[in-house]
Amino acid sequence: MLPGVAEQLKVLQEDLEVARKIQARLLPEAPRLPAYDIASYYQPAGEIGGDFYDFVPLDATHTAILIADASGKGLAGALLMVETRAMLRAILSTNRSPREILIDVNRILLGDLDRGMFVTIFLAILDTERHMMTAASAGHTPMLLYRARGGSVEIHAPAGLVLGAASESMFAGAMKETTIGLEPADRFLLFTDGASELMNPVQVEYGMEPIERLLLKSPGKSSMEVLRKLESDLELHRAGQPPSDDITLVAVTRVK
Repeated sequence: MLPGVAEQLKVLQEDLEVARKIQARLLPEAPRLPAYDIASYYQPAGEIGGDFYDFVPLDATHTAILIADASGKGLAGALLMVETRAMLRAILSTNRSPREILIDVNRILLGDLDRGMFVTIFLAILDTERHMMTAASAGHTPMLLYRARGGSVEIHAPAGLVLGAASESMFAGAMKETTIGLEPADRFLLFTDGASELMNPVQVEYGMEPIERLLLKSPGKSSMEVLRKLESDLELHRAGQPPSDDITLVAVTRVK
């Protein structure tokens, strides 16, 4: 390898390492909320990725919980992630409706994104006093909700288009909002499609059903234990094959 090329590669690798550290600092630790146990997991496919999650306290009893997947890999996805995260945090300070927040973000992104770029988001605002969650989705992977009473798993996928790919009127017309009550021992899981679409060496997807089965077997386990088990199962599924997409997981359990 030519000396000049080697030096350029070294600089690029150093820049990516700096970007990785910056991105890691942007991903928050799980908050400690009354009556709730929260855990998160993030594994980029490369040095940096386009997935992200966030926990944003709004007041004493309301916290925004979100997970997102920005199109593009590496630096392109990471830059779009940073821009979208900043927009969300700014708008969350003035609005409490997940639907309206995503409509506002889409309006801003429309002018910034090139054709083919987009972001998917599942945004929930958790009321820890009333134990209610209001949620909206911009084309994101469905949320899975384990119900302790009855031992079942519900799939929640509020209607919505991906951010940055549809006009203001089309996006607003498609966007729906849902409100969900949470009882003791209920648990919801948010994840990006890097988990459900993870391929094994013979190109078989991991799928949604194994995640549902894992939740059905999760009573009594902490949120972190559930994520560690899912991480382990995903590792077994890919059997040494490197992941082609970022994997992000967020689990929230009402403990009392």
